[in-house]
Amino acid sequence: MKNNWIKKSKNYLDTENLGIEFSKTISKGSIITLEGDLGSGKTTFVKGVLKGLNYNEEVTSPTYTLINEYDAEYKIIHIDCFREKSIDRWLNIGLIDYFTKENILFIEWPNNIKNLLFSHQIINLSFEIKGLDERLISMKKIEHYE
Repeated sequence: MKNNWIKKSKNYLDTENLGIEFSKTISKGSIITLEGDLGSGKTTFVKGVLKGLNYNEEVTSPTYTLINEYDAEYKIIHIDCFREKSIDRWLNIGLIDYFTKENILFIEWPNNIKNLLFSHQIINLSFEIKGLDERLISMKKIEHYE
């Protein structure tokens, strides 16, 4: 995949397949932010990434657990900042401990912790609902999250 791209997904399977394709382009230490409305395909995409990294167990949204960890070919940390907006709470939970060169982080609703992301290079994925099952997914690499 190129540094920046836009892909159209016609259904759940397309979104998952884009995740599988994307899994071949990431490496340890990557931080991927996922932006988009509820139900726009963020967790479906992460399911595809995990499938592409030979993870065959259940993958769920971390909306209520805040953080899900998966041991695939790489350690995948899926974080959802939708329900918890307090930076202090995230620091008390130990979020910073996940920012290592060994983990790959997927962060939903990154605007809620943007102060913690400022000094990191980010791969930003944006999910836009275009119809009942259609999505527009775009990717861009950014030097610092703002």
